[in-house]
Amino acid sequence: MRHGFFITLLLASLAGTGLASAQDRKTTVLLAPRDPGANEAVRVKVVTGPLPFGARLVVKTEQGDVIGSITSYGVPGPTDTRSESFPVQSRNVVNKRLRLQVLVEAPGAMTRAATPDEIRGLDVMIVPRTP
Repeated sequence: MRHGFFITLLLASLAGTGLASAQDRKTTVLLAPRDPGANEAVRVKVVTGPLPFGARLVVKTEQGDVIGSITSYGVPGPTDTRSESFPVQSRNVVNKRLRLQVLVEAPGAMTRAATPDEIRGLDVMIVPRTP
């Protein structure tokens, strides 16, 4: 009887952890200037603020596909910023909206949603498709 109770308690605690981490991975909705045309591509420009030492900022689609990441090197300073642009498949823009997860992965820490201090800018760009 006691073993069943402990197994139930363990499963409940694991389920609670799963729910908490799912909530930490909130979705950010970006508004594109318009839906992309047939000969156009979509890019997302990400500007970071200081990231924790050794951390990696990961940008994913709402479906969980990684579209890019930015890694910090060295000891972060209060004015450190990095800027990168990542391609996104046009099918991810629906009604001018692009839904992304922006996560921070740091050594020895759980993956979590990026804070406003860690993300200084997110911008959707429609650009000509290059052959």
